[in-house]
Amino acid sequence: MCCFSLPVRFVGGTRIFARSAELGRQWLVYAMNVELDEELAMVLPLPVPPSPGDDAVSFVDLSGYASFFTHLEAAFPPDWGSAPQAKGLMRSAPSRRPLAVVEVGEFEASFVPRRADFRRLDRRFRLSDAVWARLDGRSADHGANYADWGFAVFQLRPRRAGFLGRIARQTVHPMAFTFPTREPGALFFPTLHVHDGHLPARASFDHMLFCQSDGALDAALPWDTSAEPLEASVSPARARGAIAAGRRGRRTSLQGELPNRDVVVRPPTAVRAEDLEGKGETYSYCVHATSLNLFAPEDALRRAWQRTARDRLPGLCGGLREGLRALTEARRDAWGLAPLVPSLPQHFVNGAELWTGLDYLTGAPAVPGGPGQVTMRVFTETVEPQDVTLGFARLPDQALLCRIRAELAVLVRRSVE
Repeated sequence: MCCFSLPVRFVGGTRIFARSAELGRQWLVYAMNVELDEELAMVLPLPVPPSPGDDAVSFVDLSGYASFFTHLEAAFPPDWGSAPQAKGLMRSAPSRRPLAVVEVGEFEASFVPRRADFRRLDRRFRLSDAVWARLDGRSADHGANYADWGFAVFQLRPRRAGFLGRIARQTVHPMAFTFPTREPGALFFPTLHVHDGHLPARASFDHMLFCQSDGALDAALPWDTSAEPLEASVSPARARGAIAAGRRGRRTSLQGELPNRDVVVRPPTAVRAEDLEGKGETYSYCVHATSLNLFAPEDALRRAWQRTARDRLPGLCGGLREGLRALTEARRDAWGLAPLVPSLPQHFVNGAELWTGLDYLTGAPAVPGGPGQVTMRVFTETVEPQDVTLGFARLPDQALLCRIRAELAVLVRRSVE
């Protein structure tokens, strides 16, 4: 949720980076372009454990690394001064001491441990009761009950330019912090919009999301992957710990009119990273669960795939692990299977045809016969495409290839029934 305490002229070009940190914490780095008429606050909700301390969030000054996201974007293919003292951000309340104000580059920032603690802020930097009422009304729909969450609050000021001091658009330098998360292993991105006091069901998104993920979560993300570990383009020293050395990054974009809610990406439940792949003498497989973290699947097929990835993935993993072993043993002679070794020439199925290579850009139609390995994507109306690779003493003709794929589809379907 990116909420502003007062109306703003423009918000766009939002970029958010997240990764899990040690001791059950999460990193979050946030930047955007904005036009402001007056001093206000930006509020980011945080799924902290209930009743955190006032010092649960650690703010990190990245004002010296304004190009953090520019460098981060460079990791992916191209297609794709001291701040003044706070002036009124905090105000003492008769019953409670004011929240701490931290200077973070150009901002003053505070952590609000729970929603009731907003009374410890100046009224200009609180959200209206009407906004909270609408959020409470929607909590069951978008999966977040902000009543016991914490909030990072950043004080923003308008920027003026020229002789007449007209309001100018500004690129906010990255706001960075770590917080204890109530859901270790998942990554939270505050993307729900409250920009003008309204909470629309759908909103216009202009977001680029970045992360570093590993294990089963990494396997469940349908996001782009950086060509190299992030330190090849991002300075670890200037990022002050935000990136993890030796690990690649992931990226996706949210553009256009979309359901207005936060993004949480989660690893599959009840499976480990090692459960998502396997091999035998004549076969190998890779289980995909990318539908699990699709932000807003709006067609029936992908919604069905998402339900399977969320609720039936252990069955799919077990079904492929045991089923492929039994099926390849039973069909070894009929299918002409052979040990799957790296020296076998690579092939794949393009539509219903057998092709050489790994993809249609570099491959070509293949001629049946002769040894080879074939990777095929097997899917059903309830299971997203899964990769199965078989080794052949003689490559199958199209009729046999169709029979093989049909039997594999039956195996996949039964695995989740």
